[in-house]
Amino acid sequence: MTLLRKLRREEGELGLVSALLLLAGVLLPIMFIVVAFARIEQGRLAAAQAARDAVRAAVEAPTAISAQQAADDAIARAEMQSGVPLQLRLEGTFARGAALHAETSAQIDLASLPFIGQLGTITVHGSAAAPVDAYRSLVGDSSP
Repeated sequence: MTLLRKLRREEGELGLVSALLLLAGVLLPIMFIVVAFARIEQGRLAAAQAARDAVRAAVEAPTAISAQQAADDAIARAEMQSGVPLQLRLEGTFARGAALHAETSAQIDLASLPFIGQLGTITVHGSAAAPVDAYRSLVGDSSP
C-alpha cells in the first residue's frame, strides 16, 4: 500500500507542475501587455505635456521667431525629462488675440527583447492651443 500512496502523491505533484506551467503561460503574456500599455501611456502623457509647454512658451515670446525657438527649447526640455523623442509642429499666427496651436508626436516602442529586437512601434500624439494676449505689446507691432 505504500507504493500506491506514493503513486497518488506523484499524481498530485504532476497536477501542481501543470498548474504552474499554465499559470506561467498566462502570467508572462499579461506582464508583457502591462509593460506595453505603460510605455504607451508614458509616451502619450509626454506628448501632451510637451505640446502644452511648447505652446505656452511660444505665446509668451516677444517675436514670432523667438516663439518658434521657445517652443523648440520646451520640446528639448521635455525630451530630456521624459526620454521620449518628440516632433513638434507649431501653427497659427503670432499676433494679438490670435491663437497658436502645437501638435507633438512620438514613436513608442512596444517591446524590445534581447536577441530579437523591437516588436513594433506605435505613434502617439498630443496637442494644445493658447491665445496670444490681446493687450500685449509685441516687438515690431505698430498697431495701437
